[in-house]
Amino acid sequence: MQELENENDKLKREVGKLMKAITDSTDFTQQEVSPSGKELMDQFEAMNDELERRREECLQLRAMMAEKSITTHAIAKESYGGNDNIVNEDNELAMAYRTQKELNRLLENQLQKTEKDSKKKEVTLKKQVKDLKEENEKQQKIIQQNLQLGPEAKIEATMQHEITRLTSENLDLRESNDKNQDQIRKLKKMLKTYAKRLKDGEAAEIAAEMDKDDTKSSEDNVAHVKHRERNYMGMLEYRKEDEQALIKNLIMDLKPRVAVGLLPGLPAYVLFMCVRHTDYVNDDEKVRGLLTNTINGIKKCVKKHHSDVERVTLWLTNTCRLLHTLKQYSGEKAFQADNSPRQNEHGLRNFDLSEYRQVFSDLAVWIYQTMIKQMQESVQQMIVPAVLEHEAIAGLTASKPSGMRGRSSSNANELEEKELSLDSLMKVMNKYSQILAQHAVDPELVKQIFRQLYYFVASGALNNLLLRKDMCNWSKGMQIRYNLSHLEQWLRDNKLGESGALSALTYYPAQLGQENRC
Repeated sequence: MQELENENDKLKREVGKLMKAITDSTDFTQQEVSPSGKELMDQFEAMNDELERRREECLQLRAMMAEKSITTHAIAKESYGGNDNIVNEDNELAMAYRTQKELNRLLENQLQKTEKDSKKKEVTLKKQVKDLKEENEKQQKIIQQNLQLGPEAKIEATMQHEITRLTSENLDLRESNDKNQDQIRKLKKMLKTYAKRLKDGEAAEIAAEMDKDDTKSSEDNVAHVKHRERNYMGMLEYRKEDEQALIKNLIMDLKPRVAVGLLPGLPAYVLFMCVRHTDYVNDDEKVRGLLTNTINGIKKCVKKHHSDVERVTLWLTNTCRLLHTLKQYSGEKAFQADNSPRQNEHGLRNFDLSEYRQVFSDLAVWIYQTMIKQMQESVQQMIVPAVLEHEAIAGLTASKPSGMRGRSSSNANELEEKELSLDSLMKVMNKYSQILAQHAVDPELVKQIFRQLYYFVASGALNNLLLRKDMCNWSKGMQIRYNLSHLEQWLRDNKLGESGALSALTYYPAQLGQENRC
């Protein structure tokens, strides 16, 4: 207790020194204590009151301990007629002593804990005082500088201070954004993994793993419910009156941004599961109505949103997936070569849907042509500025030939050229490639799409070149050849070098050389 009192006195002296230092750092011109100093003084007074209260408690505990020790000893003597030997023989006095000793140890631990807390508070207060001093010094320097500077310099200094503060905040926000992006990337990988496992028919295993994780968190003495293994038939039952609602929700109201987060081709799989159930119950009228409404719904959706490439791509993918699924499970041996025995068991048994397969094939061709037409319309206005007029090599065409047609050099035309440059064409190509990848379009179909787009770009550029006399010179030919090399490199970067799109550009440079020789 004496050591603790000495330690408390020492702490009081140190806190007094701190208070004196804060008083010295106060602005004496205004004769007022700063808000930080007031806060620190309030904390000091609260700590002082707490120490006084602790000291009174310690004195009370000491008095209680002494009184209890005397009382215990007296009771022990009275119980055994003042015979200390009997008390010692029964070990009751020793038990009382051990109890008192444990009580003393408990009180000592409490005092040590209080001492540690006070030390932590002292360290925190010292740090706060140090920070306040540094902040005070910075503010004083800024005030002195502002008093010496003129109005414009004051504004500039204030702006510089705000820029520094905003820069630090932006760095913190960037770090937080990077962490969130990493978390999103991890969650996307997890979603792809679960989607792949669901596609491979491992839904039961995932459910079992989830149940296993849930049971681990429960107590060991709780009984667990075990799930029996089930063989799923891969069918979806629906009522005839719900057919229109099914088509509306699955086709008309399905948005691309929602479909991207689902299993690729999920609408096609759901429709085929409905077809399998109608085959299972042998209801030809129901399957005829479902397939007819599906075809009409897809046509209506594509016609309504024909300018939306992403939505058209979504239904090109699902139409092809439904067509391939109808072939795979048709029961024909020509389409069962790569099937597993389990997949062959899920084949259609009662219906021959070969005529409907032809209708779906024609529908997929029509959707493909609609998508290609929309892509070509968006690319067409970029062909001449991006391939023929874009000058990536600076200074090569600085001196124009005498027979060149005059072009307007107004600001509006320059802005339009920037918007329709080679970079804008590459951005459009990247956008289309990303859309096709998000909706899991068949790789062979992706190659065909870009092969046709490149052929359209090459033919459009060549047709315009034949009509432009000002393009028939060596320097312009170098610029055009350089622009074409960017298109070729884009194909290689996106693993489309073997798609045949490069062959669409091989004829174009040959014709370009002939025009330049003319």
